[in-house]
Amino acid sequence: MEKLNLPVIKGNMPKAKSLSMDNYLRFIYMNLKYTVDIKTIRKQKKFSEVNVPFVMR
Repeated sequence: MEKLNLPVIKGNMPKAKSLSMDNYLRFIYMNLKYTVDIKTIRKQKKFSEVNVPFVMR
């Protein structure tokens, strides 16, 4: 197993902010809106579809 060279955090950590469910959903929707390309995902999904019937024997 390799030894990881992770950064050392010096000083006090900022206090964790808890989100309400409404704020969490807003965060998720904003993240999806700006980071996910729906058209590309749909093209990839269509490309990966199988057109051969599945049969268990």
